[in-house]
Amino acid sequence: MGWSLVKYLLWALLLIVQIHEHGACLEEERMGLLELKTFLKSNVNHTNHLFPSWVNDVRSECCGWERVTCNDITGHVIELSLSSIINQSYYNRWLLKVSLLQPFKKLRNLDLSANGILGWLKNEDEDLACGP
Repeated sequence: MGWSLVKYLLWALLLIVQIHEHGACLEEERMGLLELKTFLKSNVNHTNHLFPSWVNDVRSECCGWERVTCNDITGHVIELSLSSIINQSYYNRWLLKVSLLQPFKKLRNLDLSANGILGWLKNEDEDLACGP
């Protein structure tokens, strides 16, 4: 009877580990978030302290980063709350690079409000910028 309990506990532990791994941040999306942060910092002024929790460390869990929400089971980023991250002065209008959002295959909610975005840059193979 004692051995059955040990086997049961080992199976339960294995199940918990598997669930935790599936809920973890996906590497492609973690790298996508870091690329998005780099783009924002390099293309817009006043972003020195932008997203301090978004760090390039494989032990850093992007599902726990500020303004990022993930699906608890799959680990996919499902929401990015990026409103009001940029000072909206007239001189701080900018274009968003849409290809930066490609890693987020399960993204359901993207809030970019109050950022002074004039439009977007098409994918790299296309030449022109577009606007609203």
